[in-house]
Amino acid sequence: MNSFLRCAVAALFVTALASTVPAVAADSTSPMAMSKTATVKLAAQNGSGENGTATITEVTGGINVVIALKGAPATAQPAHIHTGSCPKPGGVKYPLTNVVDGASKTMVKGVTLAELMASPMSINVHESAADLQKYVSCGDITK
Repeated sequence: MNSFLRCAVAALFVTALASTVPAVAADSTSPMAMSKTATVKLAAQNGSGENGTATITEVTGGINVVIALKGAPATAQPAHIHTGSCPKPGGVKYPLTNVVDGASKTMVKGVTLAELMASPMSINVHESAADLQKYVSCGDITK
């Protein structure tokens, strides 16, 4: 009877443990539930043919911004988060890593996704460092 009792207690423990796993995974404080990501559609400007996306993911200490453009040249193209909206944004708020061969990855420290979405902001890619006034791709950061 003693071994039967041990088996019954062990079975109850395993059942109780298994029943808490879904509750933990669905808990709003779990890391998976707290993941914050926004995708910005980048549209070609000034006949550039450079379309794509910018994915903004909130991480500990800031945000990661990943730009992927089709039709971009191999040369470096400056990119920034600007105040204001496309097609005529305001000043640079956060510099991003240059887009090269259509790709850029940047960690912007000290900012959250909610802060970016609190007022009009956009992501802009410029033709070159020599021609910052010419935008080749632009997308509004929206909720």
